[in-house]
Amino acid sequence: MNIDQIKAFHKVAIVGSFTKAARELFLTQSAISQQIRALEDEIGGRLFDRAGKTVRLTGEGELFLTYAERLFDLHEEIETLFGSLRTLRKGKITVGATAVIGTYFMPTVISAYHRLYPGIEIDLRMGNSEQVLEMVLERKADLSISGMIKKQATLDGVFLHRERLIFVCSPQSPLAARTRVTLGELDRIPFIWREKGTQTLAIVKRWFQENATDDFSHQTLSLANMEAAKRIVEEGYGVTIIPTTAARREIATGILKHLDVEKFDLSVDYGLFYPKGRIFSRAAQVFLETLCTIGIFSHGENLRNLLNDDRRSSV
Repeated sequence: MNIDQIKAFHKVAIVGSFTKAARELFLTQSAISQQIRALEDEIGGRLFDRAGKTVRLTGEGELFLTYAERLFDLHEEIETLFGSLRTLRKGKITVGATAVIGTYFMPTVISAYHRLYPGIEIDLRMGNSEQVLEMVLERKADLSISGMIKKQATLDGVFLHRERLIFVCSPQSPLAARTRVTLGELDRIPFIWREKGTQTLAIVKRWFQENATDDFSHQTLSLANMEAAKRIVEEGYGVTIIPTTAARREIATGILKHLDVEKFDLSVDYGLFYPKGRIFSRAAQVFLETLCTIGIFSHGENLRNLLNDDRRSSV
């Protein structure tokens, strides 16, 4: 059974004549008859009663017509859907992002993307670096933007952004008035750690291991939420290390104070990750183009080669 046979049957059923059906399908009457005969042989029953020039559907034919019309309706729906996907009138893209990227960068990206393609739905899923990489590995996200913490054999990645880390404290802290602070002066100040699985935690721990005493700091607190860490520091409890972008508004309004700590010069790198060999959908391609052109990532231009390669693969 093939689509041409079903089309021939459908046309005969609708117009009630093999001759008219052949004319409308630009086929010979003999070709129509052969297709109907082959279809009847395959289903093991007669589809039409032929009495002279009159053609009527049998019971099997009426049942088959119901399914044929459902098939053509579905075919039309598929063509409409994928036509909309090609023209970006409809679609969906799922993006995984770390807290920093999802909170401080993605609102700008999503807003710009939505203005251009309002019919495309963006499902933004946030977590730490390990979690958002796992989303891509498990095909729960089309792509992710996470810390470049380790290589994954089944993923490819593109360096996207470098973010400087800074110490922050409350303006009421006795350290706030200092031009520069030594690590020793922080020894008695409570320190707030980020949760396990973040790139920031791994980098900061390594820095402390290389520069501080084994028991730094005497008081510590671990928080899974960066906004919660900022709030507790704002209230005067301890210090923490966060990305510059995450503290920019609070520093500008005087809610937090940037501490210049001796020997501290760290940054975190973020990359865009996706399954190896993945050919992006049109919706994902234009999402990446938005990332390239919007200008909020320090190395967003690195996506250009990826997009060019993906277009060549799609041809």
